[in-house]
Amino acid sequence: MQATYEEEYLDYHIYIEPNPDSFREGFEWAICKDDSEWDSGLEFSIEEALKAAQKAIDLLLVN
Repeated sequence: MQATYEEEYLDYHIYIEPNPDSFREGFEWAICKDDSEWDSGLEFSIEEALKAAQKAIDLLLVN
């Protein structure tokens, strides 16, 4: 299984790691800022998780 992935996007930190639930598989993502988790989700691939996290950040900045 692939390792954890981290990236910074518009002052938010994106964390992606393999889903620990071996039956569901996929990758969990979370966006954090100022020691708080702002959103999270589950996607089938790292690429999809990164796109979902970036979209969630974009939506946070609009609101």
